[in-house]
Amino acid sequence: METLTRRSLIMGASAAAVIGGAATLTGCGTSGGENTDARRVGDGELPTFAEAAGVKPDLPSGYPGGMHGFFSYPAEPTAPVEPPLSGGKITALTYTFDPVAPGLAENPLWQKVNQGLGAELDITYAPSADYRQRFATTIAGGDLPDLVTIYGSVQQLPGLLRSQFTDLSEHLAGDAIKDYPNLAGLATESWRETVIEGSIWGIPIARPPIGGAMFVRKDLLDQQGLAVQPKDFAEFKELLIALTDERNSRWACGDPAGVLGLITSMLGIPSLWIEEGGKFTANIETEQYAKALADARGLVEAGVFHPDGMTATNNQRNDWFTAGRTPLVQGGFVGYSKYEMWGAEVPGFELATMLPVGYDSSTEPVHNRGTVMQAMTVIKKSDPARVKELLKALDWLASPFGSSEYLTRKFGIEGETYVLEGTDPILNSRGQNLKLVPFGYISDGPQVIYDPGQRRIAEARFAYQEKALAMTLPDPTIGLYSETEATKTAQIGKALEDHRTEILIGRKPLDSWTEAVSSWRKAGGDQIREDYQTAFAAK
Repeated sequence: METLTRRSLIMGASAAAVIGGAATLTGCGTSGGENTDARRVGDGELPTFAEAAGVKPDLPSGYPGGMHGFFSYPAEPTAPVEPPLSGGKITALTYTFDPVAPGLAENPLWQKVNQGLGAELDITYAPSADYRQRFATTIAGGDLPDLVTIYGSVQQLPGLLRSQFTDLSEHLAGDAIKDYPNLAGLATESWRETVIEGSIWGIPIARPPIGGAMFVRKDLLDQQGLAVQPKDFAEFKELLIALTDERNSRWACGDPAGVLGLITSMLGIPSLWIEEGGKFTANIETEQYAKALADARGLVEAGVFHPDGMTATNNQRNDWFTAGRTPLVQGGFVGYSKYEMWGAEVPGFELATMLPVGYDSSTEPVHNRGTVMQAMTVIKKSDPARVKELLKALDWLASPFGSSEYLTRKFGIEGETYVLEGTDPILNSRGQNLKLVPFGYISDGPQVIYDPGQRRIAEARFAYQEKALAMTLPDPTIGLYSETEATKTAQIGKALEDHRTEILIGRKPLDSWTEAVSSWRKAGGDQIREDYQTAFAAK
């Protein structure tokens, strides 16, 4: 299960509401100083999917990549396998969203993981916000660790991979992956993101395809006799107005951009790109997006948002939600249990989620799609025997829920870092600290829905997921690469986001959005589109 902070939970519709491009870690392209923008992708055979052996889920997902649900940890985890390695050291570079964990010498959980691997896993890591610089410095230095996590935009990625890292196709394509059964259990769609110029270059840090969700303080809505699920946009607007009581320092929501993303979902457009007949359209270019922007501005004018909402941090928005100052908050779906944890001390706290509904009777809503690969781990150029050793280590780290290896990796040592409540491992305060080693950003198994002792929460999370995935559209940019996107998206996306903010707060007129989008297109948006269309046509 992904380690989360309050800072990361807001990622969802609000983060995708302005085009910044698709995931930029993978695809096809050129190396060095060549100027060809996009080439064929997907010539290589993908790994054959085979769900890893483990316990039967209580709530099996009906969708590829969906999270299975479990009510408890099995009383008898699958028997531990023999350590895949027989000594030596593995070096790795990755990132984290958490504080620094105690080092190996002071960390019995890390030591236990090394025992399971049969080798010393020596991890260097940096905060996610600083990782791009650490990655660049490491690459420039030339002394690469065995394993390197690629996270975020990387310029000239195809050429970098060819010059410094190992093509893993012969080890992982097709049935070859059966030598690594835990890796074979990762969703096929996440593997598509690792294919660059027809070759498999890394191990995906896979994520479920569900994106963000609108979380609701159901207890506060119940007090006013308000329904969690509106029937259309008109009812949604009425709900926001009814929840707002400025004299008592309460506003419906603290995130105008998050609500804008929800309105675009109501209008039936996905969060980034739309493909029709091989032609790509950014969602920001559509009439529906302009309409959603106008509606969101109208809600700002109606005063339903916290006055500091436009500039607030994610931590602040989550605190307002927990305190009841804003009964709605947009957040990443994987943060469901975190909201429950934060509300545990709040009398009467009851959490619910709001699905997108049709804007009116003529529209079909969609649910925003999550990123199916957060990052990928690549292997530096090595001889075939060493590559196989490293893949065995990555396979061990990807052991699934219900296995002894998963128990070790996530919880550590019974009696020292966790205790059992029934069959569920519960981390103690020491375990919470020791487990912060970022193993899961090097390799990890499929995420699951698991809330120890909280069957109601697990059922609610699972029910929302299945309904949301039924409303989710495919992402046409998966497996496509644009060098323009990798080099320019931060700059042109930020300019567009700033303009959107100016419109929302009333400093710029609504009709200025057309010119803002035109500027985005000229600054690189049209070239990104062309890159994607070229790569898509060659698939």
